[in-house]
Amino acid sequence: MPRPLDLLAYSVAFLSGGVLLGLEIVASRILAPYFGNSVYVWGSLISVFLLALSIGYWLGGIQADKRPSLVVLAKILASAAVCILVLPLVYLPVGKYIADLGLEFRFSVLLISMLFFLVPSVLMGMVSPFVIKLSATGLDEIGRTAGRVYAISTLGSISGAIAVSFFFIQWLGTRAIVVVLGLILLLLALACMAYERKYFKK
Repeated sequence: MPRPLDLLAYSVAFLSGGVLLGLEIVASRILAPYFGNSVYVWGSLISVFLLALSIGYWLGGIQADKRPSLVVLAKILASAAVCILVLPLVYLPVGKYIADLGLEFRFSVLLISMLFFLVPSVLMGMVSPFVIKLSATGLDEIGRTAGRVYAISTLGSISGAIAVSFFFIQWLGTRAIVVVLGLILLLLALACMAYERKYFKK
């Protein structure tokens, strides 16, 4: 029988994975008004998201060993949510500014991809190491726990990619999709804080 903490942790892994891939899908529409939808756009986005995940896994592992708590995880999720929720306010003017600088096209696309998506993706990359740390009950099951978390996170990513590309893009505008993704992370942060307060606070 899974513990309540496990159910929360796996929900965080699934939904944050979905948000990450959903953001990557909608990112192409954010860049499209000024940079189109070329192979350079997708190459830049994929590279930035993978770089961010690498950094996030590394930093998340360090922090999870130092402070393995739901409060810290909630702060990470809330910070990522804020970074995403700010995007609808800034991506059009900042995109125009970068496009008007006259920089080499490929450099401009890579630069704006990093400006918009590196930090929130790093923060979401930090989630999986925290979930593994919080879910594992002993060294003898750390491998199974890590495999389970990454499997759940990947299923969430697949679900997020399908949800955004097949449904949300038809139903909602780009800004609304970004807001929904940010709110999902914010709700996850609140759920972590509520669980911490209910089960761990005296």
